[in-house]
Amino acid sequence: MKNKILVLSASDTHGAYEAMHRIAVILNAAGHEVKMVVRHQHKNDPFITAYDPSKGNAPHNQFISLIKRAIAKAGRLINRKKLHFATVQEYFFLGTKEVGNQINIQDFIETIDFNPEFIFVGMVNDFMNTTDIKDLAIAYQAKVFNVAVDMFHFTGGCHYAWECEGYKSDCKNCPAIVEPGFKNRAHENLMQKIENAKAASFNILNMSDWTKRQAAESVIYKQAPVYKNINSIIDTNIFNAQNRNIAKQIFHLDQDDIHILAGSYQSNDLRKGFSYLVDALKQLHALLPHEYQSKIKILIVSQNIVPAIEAIPFEKKYIDYIKDYRLLSLLYQSADVFVNTSVEDSGPMMVSEALACGTPVVGFDMGIVHNMVISHFNGYKARLRDATDLAKGISEIVLLDQGSKREYTQNAVAQVKNHSSYEYVANVLNEVLQYG
Repeated sequence: MKNKILVLSASDTHGAYEAMHRIAVILNAAGHEVKMVVRHQHKNDPFITAYDPSKGNAPHNQFISLIKRAIAKAGRLINRKKLHFATVQEYFFLGTKEVGNQINIQDFIETIDFNPEFIFVGMVNDFMNTTDIKDLAIAYQAKVFNVAVDMFHFTGGCHYAWECEGYKSDCKNCPAIVEPGFKNRAHENLMQKIENAKAASFNILNMSDWTKRQAAESVIYKQAPVYKNINSIIDTNIFNAQNRNIAKQIFHLDQDDIHILAGSYQSNDLRKGFSYLVDALKQLHALLPHEYQSKIKILIVSQNIVPAIEAIPFEKKYIDYIKDYRLLSLLYQSADVFVNTSVEDSGPMMVSEALACGTPVVGFDMGIVHNMVISHFNGYKARLRDATDLAKGISEIVLLDQGSKREYTQNAVAQVKNHSSYEYVANVLNEVLQYG
């Protein structure tokens, strides 16, 4: 049975937005009638439509249109001044206000001209809020699936809660908000999200077992149905192990060296735990036999490089952040191990991408590592924030013999095929649409 499906996301590329685009691609390929609506469009797929809440659909009367747009702009400027308040950066508190609409619902419906049966919602910061989603769901009589690429769908505004457990109850006295006068905003947001979720019967889809557990503990979704995870959604036509035999040559890497890859879009992001990487690699240097120390080369890929990385006692090669996925696939294939040091993360996608390319992964038991990395099978799952255990795991992979390396590569590829490929995600989405 084919359905009409609306996919909502603030953008269509990079990270959480890319995940929603991949969901739209999979649903479209399955024969469903899909429309992905974004505020910021970068891709040219025919199913993508850009919608700017500040412009909307101009009425026939141009004079009335100008007046409406001027009033709307003035209202947004006033609200923006009210909503600006200081937050603690690592919480990524981007949810400003859930009470009231951010878009004109009727205008959106008339402009998009699409009547969906299902709505899949990703990260919609600076585009829509849950009140908008609730009103659209009721207007369309559509079933909503919020896709938890992080924690935002079940908190009062933060994307990462760290040790805070406010999302399990009421989000009062939010540690992410600095200014006392705005401390109650997270509580107000959460209460409104609870009301909206009940009014439109929101459902939650998770991107890892990690977010699944968090969602199940949240005050919003603890009574909601639990669906399978859709993990990192990897296109194995691009991310695969087919060119491992030539990948090192492409990056001018010595075939006899052992390459440890680590990276992040922003390596100075506290969540990414690069200080643990430095500590672990220092310990690794002390663990390894002398003949291995000179063979180890560290590949660092990021938009920026934190100064602390210079303290790593191995030869380092810095690679600019790669936006071309085929080239990124070759980089993964050139590495002997990928190290992920995230300490507060629902992903990252790089873990599953590396595995898909046959590269063993060593990482903390956090986010996607929790259910994609299996110690002594396709990598090593280290205790959270334990640099010594991380060093031990890297050492195990580095010292593997050639036969074991091939087994780890095969196991890594199989793990993605079975739990994160487009085929796997298509089956999960089909099950959700049929029985959800």
